[in-house]
Amino acid sequence: MGKRYLFGDAGLIEVLLPQFELRETSAGGYAAVYKDPLTNSFWLKYYATAATQGGGYLTLMRLPPPSTDKLIDIAIASDFEDEAVAAVLRLLDEEAIEKKDFRLELIEKLEQAVGGGTMPSARMMKIIKFANLADPMNKREIVGKSPVAVKADSDYFKGIAERAEQLLARYS
Repeated sequence: MGKRYLFGDAGLIEVLLPQFELRETSAGGYAAVYKDPLTNSFWLKYYATAATQGGGYLTLMRLPPPSTDKLIDIAIASDFEDEAVAAVLRLLDEEAIEKKDFRLELIEKLEQAVGGGTMPSARMMKIIKFANLADPMNKREIVGKSPVAVKADSDYFKGIAERAEQLLARYS
C-alpha cells in the first residue's frame, strides 16, 4: 500500500480493514479511523456521497487527507482505477461540503496531460464525466451576491464546461 492514498474498491477495502486496528467510529458507523500497524499510518473509512444517490461509495483514505492538488494528480496519474475514481469523488465531496474549488485546476491539468501525451484519452473522458466538468451549471451560492458576481460565477462554470466539451470532442 506504500504509495496509495485512496482505495475505492469495496472488496479490497473489506480485505484490508481486518489487518488494521480500529481507533474510532462516528455515530452510526458511517466513518471510522483505522491504524495500519505495519506502517503506523492512519486511514479514514467513509462513504463518498457527492456523486451518489443513497448509500454512497465506500472509500478508504490515508490521513491526513490529500490536498486538492494531490487529489487531481491521483485522478490523472494513478495506476489504480479505483484510486482515480475515489480521488474524483473526494474532490466532489470537498466542493459540495467544504466549498473547495478544483475545476479550473483539473481542466488545466487534463488539457496538459492529454495534449502532452502523458494520459490516455479514455481516462480523461472518465474524469470529465465523473467530475461533471462538462456541466455548465453554477455550483456556487447565489444568495446575497450581486448580479455581477452571480454572472461571474456562471461564466466560470460555463467556461470550464466549454473546455471540457472541446477536450471530449477532440479526443473521442
